[in-house]
Amino acid sequence: MIEKKFVLETEEGLHARPASMLAKATMKYKCNIKLYKGSDKTNVYQPKSILSLMSVGAGKGELLTFVTDGDDEGEAMASIAGLFTSNFKG
Repeated sequence: MIEKKFVLETEEGLHARPASMLAKATMKYKCNIKLYKGSDKTNVYQPKSILSLMSVGAGKGELLTFVTDGDDEGEAMASIAGLFTSNFKG
């Protein structure tokens, strides 16, 4: 299991384009991927679902925690990290 935190830096937050990019990037992995907004772990979001991502309601500067668990967890987390590193300019 890998857990990493990222700060959302896109001007409009987690809107349609970054949500679509994140869903597309994570769908190709078999591992379980969870997303939490901030430090609150009561609401779990599914990054493989664009509808789930759109319901996060994360704005610029918000902390997002991703947890990957399974055979390809490292590759999945690297893909997620790449999107945040490039500020979703892919």
